[in-house]
Amino acid sequence: MRIVINLLLFVLPFLLYFIWLHVKEKSPFLKEHWDRQPVVWLGLFGLVLGGGYFLYHLAYQVRDPNVIYRPARVENGVYFPAQMERRPPPAAPSPAPPSR
Repeated sequence: MRIVINLLLFVLPFLLYFIWLHVKEKSPFLKEHWDRQPVVWLGLFGLVLGGGYFLYHLAYQVRDPNVIYRPARVENGVYFPAQMERRPPPAAPSPAPPSR
C-alpha cells in the first residue's frame, strides 16, 4: 500500500498540471505544454512529496516492542526466509535469598 501511495504522490503534480492546463483552456495533449522545464519541476516536486511521505512513514510507523526481525538465512543448505517473531516474555525474577 505504501508503494501505491508513493506513486500517487509522485503523479499528483503532473495530474494537477494537466487539470490546470485544461482549466486555462489550453490543450493538455499538445507537446508544447510539456516541454522540459515544467516536467523537470513537476518531477522534482513529485520526488519531494514521495520522499516526504516515506520519511514521515519511517518516523511515525507503529512498532511493537515485543517483535524481533529475523533476517533470511541459510543453514545446512536450507533457506529460511526473513520473518518477524515475538520476543519471549521476560523470565520471572528469582526469589530473593532469605536475609540473616
